[in-house]
Amino acid sequence: MGEELFVKLRDCFTAGYTLPQYCVDNNIKRPLFVSEKKYELFLWETCVQFYYDKRMRAQFCFIDAEESLLKYSPQFVAIIPQIKVQKFSMINLANFDAMILLTKENIDTPHKKIIRFSELEQFFIRRTYAEIPLLHFLQRNPKVKLFLTTQPNSWDYIGGIEFNNQLCNVGEFSKRLERDKSGNVKTSLDRFGYTNAQVLEIASSPQVITNPDGTTVMVDDSTKPLQNVKNGKRVTAYQPEHYKNRIYFFGQCIYYGVYAPFDKTLESYLQKMLNENNLPYRVENESQFMYGRVQDILYNLNKLKPNPGDIIFVVLEWLRTNNDIIPFVDMKGIFDPPHDFRECFCVNNHINELGQKLMAERFFNFLTENNFFRDVEFNYPIPPPTYHRYGIPPWVEQSGLNTPVNEELETYKQTLRTKKLPIGALVMNCNPFTLGHLHLVEYAAAKVVKLYIFVVEEDKSEFPFADRIELVRQGVKNFSNVEVLPSGKFIISQQTFSGYFNKASLQDVAVDSSEDVEIFAKEIAPTLGITVRFAGEEPKDNVTRQYNENMKRILPRYGIEFCEIPRKEFGDEPISASTVREAIKNGDIGKVKNLVPSTTFNYLLKQHAELKLHSTARVDIKLTTTTGNFLLLAISDENAEVWKPTAWLQKGSVGYQIESYAGKLEFITKSTVEGSVNLALLGLDVRTPEDYSKRIPYWIDYTKLTINGQIIFDNAIPTWHDKPYYYNMEIKADEEIKIQIEWLPHSK
Repeated sequence: MGEELFVKLRDCFTAGYTLPQYCVDNNIKRPLFVSEKKYELFLWETCVQFYYDKRMRAQFCFIDAEESLLKYSPQFVAIIPQIKVQKFSMINLANFDAMILLTKENIDTPHKKIIRFSELEQFFIRRTYAEIPLLHFLQRNPKVKLFLTTQPNSWDYIGGIEFNNQLCNVGEFSKRLERDKSGNVKTSLDRFGYTNAQVLEIASSPQVITNPDGTTVMVDDSTKPLQNVKNGKRVTAYQPEHYKNRIYFFGQCIYYGVYAPFDKTLESYLQKMLNENNLPYRVENESQFMYGRVQDILYNLNKLKPNPGDIIFVVLEWLRTNNDIIPFVDMKGIFDPPHDFRECFCVNNHINELGQKLMAERFFNFLTENNFFRDVEFNYPIPPPTYHRYGIPPWVEQSGLNTPVNEELETYKQTLRTKKLPIGALVMNCNPFTLGHLHLVEYAAAKVVKLYIFVVEEDKSEFPFADRIELVRQGVKNFSNVEVLPSGKFIISQQTFSGYFNKASLQDVAVDSSEDVEIFAKEIAPTLGITVRFAGEEPKDNVTRQYNENMKRILPRYGIEFCEIPRKEFGDEPISASTVREAIKNGDIGKVKNLVPSTTFNYLLKQHAELKLHSTARVDIKLTTTTGNFLLLAISDENAEVWKPTAWLQKGSVGYQIESYAGKLEFITKSTVEGSVNLALLGLDVRTPEDYSKRIPYWIDYTKLTINGQIIFDNAIPTWHDKPYYYNMEIKADEEIKIQIEWLPHSK
């Protein structure tokens, strides 16, 4: 046996899963790798992984050779030194917490933790081709419940192997029906009342086409109503028109429901049970007919766009054991007494509609007994970092570790860099744009000749992207050297850093954002000539803090400076968008106004009616007269609502009611006759829905009143509709009065 022993492991290495990561995932801190001399090339590849990874040290030994040095060519030695491999008999096993065998040979040793090659290989395949892709899918789709499962197997039952050998195999079953056109062929499905033609239809495979990437998809076929394939998947019967969430099944032929009509598949049976129990879920059969094509399952799964609360079952037959990453639904024993497993299998380990019904019952019981129809959330692990090219981190290849450099050239390049004009970048979500964000922009814009602000484009925030980017543009419009851009799919996106959008559940775990930072450093920054990236210090959020640490570590490797800016504070607390959202939720309009610029505040008032009520001032100005006119010549707030109450005329007065949420107001009035002017500052007239005779007290703090340049008061006076502030004055004919008012939402 030669190097073919390691073909599957090398495939996993190429996919990005490595032996150092295996040790991390299994809490191995001092590994000993044991191999044979004939496998020295593979052992050298293993040494390379640990040389570059740096997270731990590993020891290597041969069971059949003396101590030796591994080296391959001068260019390799220039990068990686010679590697010392000891003889196994000379190793002190007490120095290691695990012994990993890179050989099929059995080793007689008292070590408490031996990982044999077959166990290692199974773990790598499971982790690389199932668990990691599924965990990445879950990161892109938070709040989705995903479970692994398998299919029933007759071999699990006593006498099952012998029984299965008596059954016709899949291919022969259909051929026998096609050869005999009499319609009298006895089959294992006769007891369900089907004719030979119907049995042949439900047993035959649908037409399948191959995609350019090698995956397959089923083709619609109206000539087979019992199969009922539409839009590339098998139809599920009894689906409701109205539902809350979906339940998806991704599997192969048994979960597709071969040997059962479309309305007797496990998906259709499960849908019927959900309907009978008034559970608002719709079941979708996403399974493919073909066996053994895991790539089809993962391909179709990754095309899916599930909603939060959806439930997904993925069938991976070789994940029957040792899965501690994703919850598992075991199909063993579902045909135990009082059932007879022989009544559930029909053709070579395939099941009939009775077996499909019992599978549906297993899934229904699993979901109900564990309360999974409720809003239960799982804390799925974060997928491990993916290092490409046999575990060599990309930054090592980029930097060319230990490669010779021309010192004179490097000195000259450094001189040129001092002549380069600084161009900066800020990446912000701005949910919403706050005075804290504005502080970062002011600081960064003063340090560079050009500042690009990238606003996170993913619509996974409370405020939609279109509103967020407009708030930023309005907030920074006075900066001549600032340009606002959408982040696209390559800067803090679901594709590059999905953990950012699930921060609440990731505060206590290590989050890998290196891919996002690498793309920025290698692709985005050079395109725009960016030389420095700014970010605010992060005292609270652990995910963002780790992101800053990654930028601090990675960006300098690409010649990009990283500048962390101290946060702006209000009341000894850093200003943050989350604090603003919390204040909005609590109705603390005064706090909101202190944390955001006016452009954001005005937007929030339009979006949140309750905030507007707390911020809107009402000004009543009357002239006591029955003969003259009272004119409003000018008003500063173009959004203010102004009207002349007709009821005042009946009481011998004329004037205006003005409502404004601008925070300050200036207007000019003029009387055509001599008289008395009454000014009232108050809050809005809002009645309770239950009793219209009662008002809701919306308080306003008036902070300054100036009339014709004279300050009447310059301190906060709280008022509401039933407790106004009054000011009276006399006016002459044709006299103009200039009134200036300032106010704030009432401080709680």
